[in-house]
Amino acid sequence: MDGVPSGTTATCACCGEPQKASDVVRLGCRPDIAVCGGCVYDLAGRLVAGPTITPIFPVNDMAAAREFWTRAGLQVDEYGPEYAFVRYGTAELLHLDLRRDLEPERNAAACYVRVSDPREWQRRWKDRGLPVSDVVVQPWGMVEFSVKDPSGNLIRMGAAAERGPK
Repeated sequence: MDGVPSGTTATCACCGEPQKASDVVRLGCRPDIAVCGGCVYDLAGRLVAGPTITPIFPVNDMAAAREFWTRAGLQVDEYGPEYAFVRYGTAELLHLDLRRDLEPERNAAACYVRVSDPREWQRRWKDRGLPVSDVVVQPWGMVEFSVKDPSGNLIRMGAAAERGPK
C-alpha cells in the first residue's frame, strides 16, 4: 500500500499478522501503527454507508490476464479455470471472468481506482513493462493515468490534484 518503504516487514495492529511493509499503511496521526490492506478494506466497508463494489472483468485468455496482473505486482488467486480474484496484499480488487469469445478491441469494461500517489503507481507499472499512459493533470482536478490489460479492460488510476493556497 502507499506510504510504506518496501523491503521491510510490519505486524498489522488489527489482525496481528506479519505483513510485507508494502502491504500495510501507517496511520497519519500514529505512524507507529501499521494496518494491512485486508483490514483497511474490511474497516472501510464498515465505515462507508453503502455497498462496496468489486468489478468483474471479462478476459479472453486467463493465462495472459494472470501474467498481466502478476507483473503489475498483484496476486491472482484462481477460483477455477474460468474465474480468478486479483488481490493487493489481502484486499480483493477485482475478479477475472473467462469469456473466450471476447474481442479486446470491442471491450468497454473499465474501472477507476483511487490511489494516494498515481505517479508512483504509474512509474512502478511502467518499470514492470505495462502499457501505461502518461500521468495527466485533468481539468476536473484529478491526477490520472490509465492502462489496458490484454483483454481490453481499461483501468484508470488517480487522485485529487493538490491545490495551492487560496
